[in-house]
Amino acid sequence: MKKYVKYDNVEYFMPFLYCNDIFIPILEELLKDEINPIKYVYGSPACAWQGGRVTQPEINNFSEIDLYLRSLKSHNIIPTFTFSNINNIEEKLNDENSNNLLDVAYKNDAHFIVATDALYNHIKARYPNAKMHCSVISPICKKIDDKNFDETRFYNEMLDKYEVVIIRPEYAIENIDKLDKLVSDISRIEVLINQHCLYDCKYHKLHYILINKLIYNNFLKTQSNQEEMKEIAAIDAEIIKHCPKEHNIKYKSVCMSDEQVAKLVDIGVKKIKIQGRHKIFDFLYDELYQHFFNKDISKEEIRSQIDLISARMLQDNKEKSIIFAIR
Repeated sequence: MKKYVKYDNVEYFMPFLYCNDIFIPILEELLKDEINPIKYVYGSPACAWQGGRVTQPEINNFSEIDLYLRSLKSHNIIPTFTFSNINNIEEKLNDENSNNLLDVAYKNDAHFIVATDALYNHIKARYPNAKMHCSVISPICKKIDDKNFDETRFYNEMLDKYEVVIIRPEYAIENIDKLDKLVSDISRIEVLINQHCLYDCKYHKLHYILINKLIYNNFLKTQSNQEEMKEIAAIDAEIIKHCPKEHNIKYKSVCMSDEQVAKLVDIGVKKIKIQGRHKIFDFLYDELYQHFFNKDISKEEIRSQIDLISARMLQDNKEKSIIFAIR
């Protein structure tokens, strides 16, 4: 019997919440004869708390959100909301739409990725049993802001507070031979393995700030006028200005090799994250083949199986179990 998955002793975090979620039933069918290691999907509709790449315009129909999340649960998937905005978050704690989204998400056993103490405390005050993940944005910003930042101490303190702690990929790479000795519980450490950004990018915090601001301006403005459109264009230009990828500049990527990921798994890392919320299907498939699938099976053969399953689901209309009109 063919084994499609590279690792079945880890839990994968996939960018399938409100984006590319057609992959959920497709991969479920492909992996029906083996353990499906996909446990979490992450993303969020646009809201004041949303961080990183937005995966869906703002949604106000919370009954449809409830239906969507209940469908995810039927696939044994945990939705994980990226509430990792760091821009003036204290001013947005009482945002009605964000709190309504929190309510329906918590009701459906979702987890929450946050990057600030303010939002952590707000969610915990509302729902003391909420499952919280410490965003990688937090150590990135602290390292940029404080040259004396003790990263190992930070992760261990966060492990006392959060269910899952996402560490910087650079930290994982630099400490790959001793990571299990540095952190108190490596099984609750999550590692992003396909970060394509510049290694130790000095603009990383700025990228997050600008991207969150771009999202806020694009999706949360009730009306757009010419001045707002100019501001959006200016923010977009600023992101490109500080991103070597956009200029085809040669740079050292943080994307991990097969050998590095295998080493992390060997020393006890149980949680692996693959990014790509804003990427098209073909790009994301390439990332899955590189970091998720067993390379003993050819890329062409796996893609052929995925295409066949996808076509059959579309014909049978079975994708409706996970894909709703709100997409």
